[in-house]
Amino acid sequence: MELFMGLSVQCLVDLMVAWVSLMIGFGFFALIASILCSAAFINNTKDVS
Repeated sequence: MELFMGLSVQCLVDLMVAWVSLMIGFGFFALIASILCSAAFINNTKDVS
């Protein structure tokens, strides 16, 4: 079964899986970055006061 621009259903499913995997990876990266930024902010506020 062919869809628009010659992309097959399997190709579209592969792209969707890759997109979801990429979003999970970015979400994990954002979680780690927010934890590190929060720790640095708390550490700096304790030093100032």
